Order: sequence, then C-alpha cells, then structure tokens
Amino acid sequence: MYSAPRSIQAVALVFVSFVSGSAAFPQTASFIRRTADPLPLTNMRLAPPRCTQDSRTPAAYLRATIALAEDATSTCDSSLAADASLVNPCNSSSGVRIGCNVPRDLMQENLNALGKPGQKILRARERVLEILETENACSAWFGEMDSNPGATFRTLHFALDLPGEHDVRESRDSGAVDTFRSPYVAKVFQGEGRYATITINGNGAFFSSLATVIEISREGGPSNFRGVHLLRVGPYMGNTLPAQVVALLHEFGHVIDLLPKDGDDQDGKSAQNTSEVLRFCRAAVESKGKRSTLSAAR
Repeated sequence: MYSAPRSIQAVALVFVSFVSGSAAFPQTASFIRRTADPLPLTNMRLAPPRCTQDSRTPAAYLRATIALAEDATSTCDSSLAADASLVNPCNSSSGVRIGCNVPRDLMQENLNALGKPGQKILRARERVLEILETENACSAWFGEMDSNPGATFRTLHFALDLPGEHDVRESRDSGAVDTFRSPYVAKVFQGEGRYATITINGNGAFFSSLATVIEISREGGPSNFRGVHLLRVGPYMGNTLPAQVVALLHEFGHVIDLLPKDGDDQDGKSAQNTSEVLRFCRAAVESKGKRSTLSAAR
C-alpha cells in the first residue's frame, strides 16, 4: 500500500540520472509546430549535459528540463538564450542560442507543390503582402478593421476548385436586356478571420482571360453556345497579376468583415465590392512592386 510513493521517488531518480547524463539527441534538432504534428517525447528539448564545474543540484536540472519541455513548441527560446549557463553550462560566457532554426514558410512550400497554378497564387500572395505590410492608402483601409492586416493575411490558406464554374451564363430578363454572369473568381466564408481558406476557381478570371458563353433559356430548354467572353476582375484582364491581386484583396475584405456579403453577385454586389477595393487600393496595385522576383522556397 506504500509502494506508490517509493515508485515515484524511484522514477524521479531515474529521470534525474537520465537528464544529467549524456544527451541522446543533438541539441540542434528541428521542431515541428504542434498544430501540424504533436511532439512526441523523443522530440522534446533536453537540458544540456551537466558540466563538472557546475554546482547546481540534480533537482535544479529537473526543473529546468520540465520548463524546456513545456515550451517545446518554441523554435527559439529567448529566455533560454538569456541564461547562458543553460545554453552551455561549461562556458557561462557563451552566446550560442539553441534550437533557433530559420522558420519554414509552409504556405510557400504547399503552393509550390501545386505547380503553375500554385506559382500564380504565390506570386499574387507575395504582392498582396507587400501592399499590406507597407504604408499606403490600401493598408490603411484594411487597418480600419484589422490592426495588423499583413500578419492576418499570412495566416490564410488557399484551395483550388479545379472543376469549378467555367462558363459565362447569359440570360434574358423580361424585355430585351441580356445579363451575363461570369464564373466566380474566388470565395471565402464571411468574417472567418485568421486561418481562413480562400478557394480559387480553377476556371475563373484568376487563371483565365476567356470563357465560353452559354445562353440559359428561361423556359428551361437546352442551353445554347453563344461564343466567348472576356473575363476581368474590375478593369484588369483575367490571368494577370493585377487581376489576381485585386481578387485576393477582395476576398481578404470578406475575411475580416470589411466588405459586405456578395454571394452569387446578386444585384451586382460583387462588382460593387471590387470597386470599393479599387477605390483604396488601385494605386498600390498598379505601383511597381519592390520584389522583382519570387522568393525561393526554403
């Protein structure tokens, strides 16, 4: 009945002995974010080997190890670096920082894996970040709803709707007025905020400049082919960088609830929202970007 306390003491002594001995894993090992893959015990950072000149007790090392394990999600622990004796107990003057690997841009890697479509999204994403992370009328407008729009935009994910809408639908209202509805460019849930996913139509104006036109019969008859139609985002031809940048800015406006809902472009609301984006962002969109080339994948 009294075996439990003794067992705990024995485990504690074994754990202290393990920490005080030679580390079984290199201290420069890379760590993966917890959201991507929970850290197993073998991936936790261990306290560095105890120096023979160090007078600290094994209990002190145990407390330090537990503190490091609890903070294992950090790739670069500044508090650890501030305590030079923890960085290198044999050399208190050491300024070497442990576990400070350069963070990977997982979004860039994921988009590169999509081939040419991913490259186009990545190029537009880089340009949007450049706009949102500099002082201009566009970033100030988004800043009215989000104090750090660039940081929020960096958290967004992207998805491709490859079999998405691909035809321009022509319909005739009562009378002789024809209405043209282009395939959607991109969509996102209204007000979703950080880590939202923007879905881009693989057949819309983000990637294409032309689409076939089909006539929708009001009586429910078969659709008729009516030629081709130019696709645009605002004043910009589809499949161009300005069109792609405006499309992403438009969707970001929905992400942070800066623009009202415009699903299915009812009453031309989508076009109105695009005009609102251009009112504040056109100069920034058309300005020459500072980044002449796309950042290389890390």
